[in-house]
Amino acid sequence: MMTSSSSSAFHPTLAILWVGVLFTFFAAVFVATRKRPPTRTNWFGVRTLKWVSMMRLVVVAAGLATGLTTAHPLIDKNYAAVFVTTSGWLLIAKLTMTCIILAIALRIHVVSLPTIAKDQESATTAKRGLRTWVVIEGVLTLALIWAGHVVANEHPPNHATIHDWPYPFRFSIMNTWGMGMLDAVIGIWTAMVLLIVAGSLAILGQKKRWQSSRRIGLPVALTMSALAVGLYAVAIEAFPETYRPTPVPFKAESIAHAMTLFADNCVPCHGHQAKGDGILAKTLPKKPIDLLTEPHATMHTPGDFFHWLTNGVPGTGMPAWGEKFSDKERWDLVNLIHAINRGYQARIINTRILPNQPFLAPPGFSYTTHDGTTGRLKDFRGEKAVLLVLFSWPDSHERLDQLRLAYPALRDHKTEVLTVPLTDLTSQQIADMGKDFPFPLVEKEATEIARTYSLFRRTISHPDLMGPATVPKHMEFLFDRFGYLRARWIPETDGSDWNDIEFVTQQVDQLHQEQEIMPPPPDYVQESGHDMHMMGGMKM
Repeated sequence: MMTSSSSSAFHPTLAILWVGVLFTFFAAVFVATRKRPPTRTNWFGVRTLKWVSMMRLVVVAAGLATGLTTAHPLIDKNYAAVFVTTSGWLLIAKLTMTCIILAIALRIHVVSLPTIAKDQESATTAKRGLRTWVVIEGVLTLALIWAGHVVANEHPPNHATIHDWPYPFRFSIMNTWGMGMLDAVIGIWTAMVLLIVAGSLAILGQKKRWQSSRRIGLPVALTMSALAVGLYAVAIEAFPETYRPTPVPFKAESIAHAMTLFADNCVPCHGHQAKGDGILAKTLPKKPIDLLTEPHATMHTPGDFFHWLTNGVPGTGMPAWGEKFSDKERWDLVNLIHAINRGYQARIINTRILPNQPFLAPPGFSYTTHDGTTGRLKDFRGEKAVLLVLFSWPDSHERLDQLRLAYPALRDHKTEVLTVPLTDLTSQQIADMGKDFPFPLVEKEATEIARTYSLFRRTISHPDLMGPATVPKHMEFLFDRFGYLRARWIPETDGSDWNDIEFVTQQVDQLHQEQEIMPPPPDYVQESGHDMHMMGGMKM
């Protein structure tokens, strides 16, 4: 399989070859279509044209393939930027022109050249048409070369930042098909049927020798109708903020602050755990959505949520918070929505890692230890695994003693232990504990970290979905050296698994044997990159 780097190197060579083959074909066409004895035209001109035409088809197809491979890194899942940047529109123009050139080359090879070879009266008309098509192809090729030159000097779409989305819609298969919306499903299938009918008519028209208006017009009309129906089926509402990047990092400080805002302002409608089951939920025109168990955080962009928090959602009872909350506070709430959803996803994590399956990007955090040392969770990336221990005092005394004795072994296995109190401790208690335990004891940011990671307490057997949260007295989280949450131990539900330190070191060793599978988690929440976005509508 050709890689993007090899195709990037090969694509310019193909472009030069393309121009050379086109020039050769152009010259051959005007030589072969002059008035000459039929035998010479058939034996020399048409045979030469067919051979050069086949070369041209191969070069154009290869140019299209390498062009797509070369363009993919320039987009890098930032599909929305393709529709708002100069380089993006030029890439679309290049793709469109290449497809048209390929269609012209195919028509010449399949229709025009066989007609000329017959030396019938129709051949004269076919020769004139062939010259016209070759001229059109030449003009398009020159335009394609110009567009490629401009693209090379423009900033690619993957570097673009979209602050204001100019369209009132975007396209998202996930938001329509994934939610089981019947209209979208019908629209997609209708578009597919129209495309099949268009292809069938094109083949039938060629065999039956229909007039050009029918042979070309009907398939084109059906294809355009299929595109219109299909795109309409996956089109959803979008807002100026839809693709606006989040300026607030996805960190415990932001999430913990948003938890306070949520408790003070949102619980009456959304409920304690954001399931949409608050005491006022039944009085609203529409019940608030379930932000906990439904995948809204992955199906909508952060900018969508920021828009709804700022302006409200008409007809649902969701008020506008733009005047009460600052921009940063609304972005904090966006981070909380993602943390709530990821916390629910974490219920499938248990004491054993899933080999080679990093999927959960946890909130980052900064910390200050009892001796004044500062650091960040991401400081260990690429070097060590991290065992984050949330403990209660004195309930966790025995476990902390066990970790104290095992700490040298864990360090030998390239694992750092960070301990965070779940309960408030006095400065004297922290100082005394710091003397007894060799691992870092987080002091200043402990409350924010503890509150944030309490969102990751749920398990399959203990989902904890109703009423206020029930936070376990002790929790431990294991992060791999790339920054992903890979395993979790809650003694109340998991028993004594991690009391066996050898079992823990085996898990760590297994993590260290893994190569980098995914890039480290980004510092900011991002819109989903699983489908093509041009795109939000959600009801809160």
